Amino acid sequence: MYEPFTRLCSLIKCPEGYVDRILNQLRELGVVELLSEGDLEFLGKLRLLGKGRSSFVFKCRVNNPEGYYACKVRRHDSTRQSLGNEALNLKLANGVSVGPLLIRYTNDVLVMEYARGVRLDAYLSSASDQGIRAVVRELLVQGFKLDSIGLVHSELTRPHRHVIVGDRVYIIDFESASRATRSVTNVTQLVNALILSGGSTQRRIREILNLTDADGLIRLLRVYKDDVSRESLNAILRFLGLAELS
Repeated sequence: MYEPFTRLCSLIKCPEGYVDRILNQLRELGVVELLSEGDLEFLGKLRLLGKGRSSFVFKCRVNNPEGYYACKVRRHDSTRQSLGNEALNLKLANGVSVGPLLIRYTNDVLVMEYARGVRLDAYLSSASDQGIRAVVRELLVQGFKLDSIGLVHSELTRPHRHVIVGDRVYIIDFESASRATRSVTNVTQLVNALILSGGSTQRRIREILNLTDADGLIRLLRVYKDDVSRESLNAILRFLGLAELS
């Protein structure tokens, strides 16, 4: 039932004590199966939902509730001592309807909603103008929701790695999120990454939004950074020709 994990560990030579610890925590969380499924191929032997410096993400099943979920397992060589802080950050994000729903967790394993969809860069490469407008607006609104509770994702300068688009738009991977800084905001990071940065995708988004005054947008971002509010967000949305947040 946990063969994808044990096979992965045999490939990368995990310590024996680590393997036993993870297996015990999977059982404790009611995980009944890990699956070798996902867009990421690992060493030509396994398929994963994701892989980072601190964790591997498997598609999984749990005994209650039924269905498929995502299991994030802390790597044995991770510099992070626990996934507990990520779990707390994700719970905060869930409180404002952002991120995949956290189901349960231990020190080394998180069980989360399985975010069905494609990575943001794949979506943007083939979506319609209307679809792109909708996703950009939704990301700015979700960024504002996180800003409103003082939770900075910290990785949204590279949203193509941290956003999945399906029936919903998911911001994922809260392991680097911070509740201790007000020097940056999620909205400013998203606008810079999606709209203001160089690149063919950003150029297309500027054309779709009919953005000709980048300096005007930058001024509004400075106002927003000093005053994170619905009014300052709506000023940005209006400037971009997107529907305001009611």
